[in-house]
Amino acid sequence: MTYEEVFAKASERLMKAKVKDVDQHIAVQFNIEGEGEGAFYAEISEGKMNVQPYDYRDNDISVNVNADVLVKALESKTADTLGFYGDESKIAVLKTVLVSIPKKTARKAAAPKAEKAAKPAAKKTTKKAAK
Repeated sequence: MTYEEVFAKASERLMKAKVKDVDQHIAVQFNIEGEGEGAFYAEISEGKMNVQPYDYRDNDISVNVNADVLVKALESKTADTLGFYGDESKIAVLKTVLVSIPKKTARKAAAPKAEKAAKPAAKKTTKKAAK
């Protein structure tokens, strides 16, 4: 997985988090290690989530994680598999936020609609007037 793919998947999931009731500023630096290496940040401010593909040095929390572990954690609502470093009170809020992300489920393929059997055209019969 490339950095761009990791960022796209992670940001898609993070943007679905319920943060409207979070009344504090929380800046999180995600440091991706190994395949897809790079850094990005998620910022919660004024009840909104902002995710950007940049390094955020003045963060409250940092997370050093493998790309696969991060994506799986965000898809399955399991924040416990991530290693958090920083402000303990903000980490507690962040864990609550991460658990609020709707669990990703496999989409079921839509069942094909049964084609309606073609009905034979009704024959029109006309009665000729008897003379």
